[in-house]
Amino acid sequence: MNSSITLSRDSGLADRIRNYRVMVDGKEIGRIKNGETKTFAVEPGEHQILLKVDWCGSNTLSFSLTANHSVRFLCGSNVRGLRVFLALFYVVFVWRKYLWLKQTSM
Repeated sequence: MNSSITLSRDSGLADRIRNYRVMVDGKEIGRIKNGETKTFAVEPGEHQILLKVDWCGSNTLSFSLTANHSVRFLCGSNVRGLRVFLALFYVVFVWRKYLWLKQTSM
């Protein structure tokens, strides 16, 4: 199996010292640090990916992976800039939008 996903995390102050848990099909496949790019082996097929940090998380994305191919994602925190003053709001009310996740082309 040479199929994989590559995830690049931006660098931000709000979660600088916390790792994001990478969840594929409901199972943690690894963690990603601030500013890091990491590749994870994933079986070919239809999958769903999301990120978690504590009880907060990101949007869920569906993706299809074929044998010997890779899919790339970017991620980060929505609590940036002046939104840092809304951190409590994100944690309590919109915890599924605390992080963002999007698929990109290779």
